[in-house]
Amino acid sequence: MSSKEEILRMQICECGEKSVAQAIDIFQDTSLPFKKAKKLVTECNKTCCRTALVKLYDMQQFGKYDYNEIEMLIENRLERTRRLIEGE
Repeated sequence: MSSKEEILRMQICECGEKSVAQAIDIFQDTSLPFKKAKKLVTECNKTCCRTALVKLYDMQQFGKYDYNEIEMLIENRLERTRRLIEGE
């Protein structure tokens, strides 16, 4: 399990190359609905990082963050990507 600071530095989406901390800042600084706020973070229309971003967006709305859950969702996405690349 990583520290809060390590999780905040993790890349939440490869497309936009934003960290978890940057995504939180973007979500806090906008009143846009999720779909439009997501584009500010990802800079694309792909769904590869949607699960982690939805959770993070919801956590921001409620004002309480579960960094371990965010880490788990990012790690799960990375693992799925690795398996696809390896052809499993």
